[in-house]
Amino acid sequence: MESKVILLVEDNQRDQALILRALKKSNIVNKVVVARDGAEALDYLFGTGRYSGRDVRVTPQFILLDLKLPDMNGLQVLRKIREDERTRRLPVVIFTSSSEEEDLINSYNLGSNSYVRKPIDPEQFLEATRQLGLYWLVMNQVAKVLIVDDHEVVRDGVKKILEEQPGEMTFGEASTGQEALKLVREQDWDVAVLDLSLGGRSGLEVLKELKQIRPKLPVLILSMHSEEQYARRAFKAGASGYLTKDSPRVELVKAVNKVIEGGRYISPALAEKLVVDLERGTDRPPHERLSDREFEVLCLIASGKTVGEIAVMLNLSDSTISTYRARILEKMGMKTSAELTHYAIQNKLVD
Repeated sequence: MESKVILLVEDNQRDQALILRALKKSNIVNKVVVARDGAEALDYLFGTGRYSGRDVRVTPQFILLDLKLPDMNGLQVLRKIREDERTRRLPVVIFTSSSEEEDLINSYNLGSNSYVRKPIDPEQFLEATRQLGLYWLVMNQVAKVLIVDDHEVVRDGVKKILEEQPGEMTFGEASTGQEALKLVREQDWDVAVLDLSLGGRSGLEVLKELKQIRPKLPVLILSMHSEEQYARRAFKAGASGYLTKDSPRVELVKAVNKVIEGGRYISPALAEKLVVDLERGTDRPPHERLSDREFEVLCLIASGKTVGEIAVMLNLSDSTISTYRARILEKMGMKTSAELTHYAIQNKLVD
């Protein structure tokens, strides 16, 4: 029986040769089945045509798929793969010369695991393919995902979305920062998906402690708070990615895969804002001079919470919250909570 097969769907003979060479140099010695067009790839997967009679229970461990194929293009092939129960969970990486943004978006919408553009330079092409080989090795390991959120329905939703994607995953759950820290001390994880609002404990504080315990652990922030509010602080504290809870399902999958691979996930909107800030040479706004806890208290004041309510939410005393409020007013050069609220609304720090 076939075992650990890679299916390469590529019609360009030069690219085929370079890919096979790069996989060999990466010590990936598994059998590579080459399909030169989309129809041939589907024949192999479903045991039809020239592959009639093949045991279709033995599926490839990894599919490397070009988009520019004769007759049936790569997106059409990907759609067929995802529509069939037998193949919908197979890891598929798009490896293409297309630079069209629409192709990238459609690939992820159809369920590709990753999208890589082919470099023109032969040496860069070989290196890119070698990295894809390493990606394949990672995809064939069981990923351990720790989900940290104080709402069970959110944890269940994240698990359901990730379970529907190709590649095996196992999950751990924590509803508090303390539970998360305990699990990270006791076990190795490939990624932690962390909420910033954990009921009595700042997610930023938990993030910093997680990174102290496991400095190399990728942490993806999944928060109800907008990027303008917390993304910069999260990245400074060691996060590998930031995603809001109203993001599309495909973005969650994309972000988790990206940080597991060792990359960083940042939304196009935030990336554009950071570039604009750099080009303008923007001075740091007053709220960025606040500590993480002070910033959290500022946002709660601006959202209309009283000192007593904030104290209960953060599990602190009223006097401690009053002290934070005084420090915030001093650092911001303001005198009243109304001024803080006006500032927070203008700078989109509250929803």
